[in-house]
Amino acid sequence: MAIGPSLRKLTAHRAIHNGAFSEARDLTEVVERLFHEDRIEECLKAAKTLIEHWESRIIAHADAEEDGFYQEIVKNKPELEKDIHMLTRDHDLLRIIVGKIKEEVDQDTITNDVLNYFNSLLVVNEIHSRSEEETLLSE
Repeated sequence: MAIGPSLRKLTAHRAIHNGAFSEARDLTEVVERLFHEDRIEECLKAAKTLIEHWESRIIAHADAEEDGFYQEIVKNKPELEKDIHMLTRDHDLLRIIVGKIKEEVDQDTITNDVLNYFNSLLVVNEIHSRSEEETLLSE
């Protein structure tokens, strides 16, 4: 798959990461606030919106990286293969956690566990993004 230049340049790639992360963080805060205010119906709607954000922005970005960018990196720098495996595992963790959240939210359930899962997505994503930028990208 052909990859766009924004995946190869640190500044552009970081902007993609930071924008998606900021939106996820802000939506997570909304879900938490609604949960703690016991506005469960609104909380479920916000949680579904947040799931959609994770799937359409962050996991779709991860898919694009895996389908082209990572393959290109390994081809040009085989010594980074282990790093690519670790970064791909980060993506897998994001997918697994989103799947766990969807199971609960699809049953119209919001619990503290769901909030913890949403927050864990932020942590994994932040660590992953900085690691990817430091390991694979340069100006």
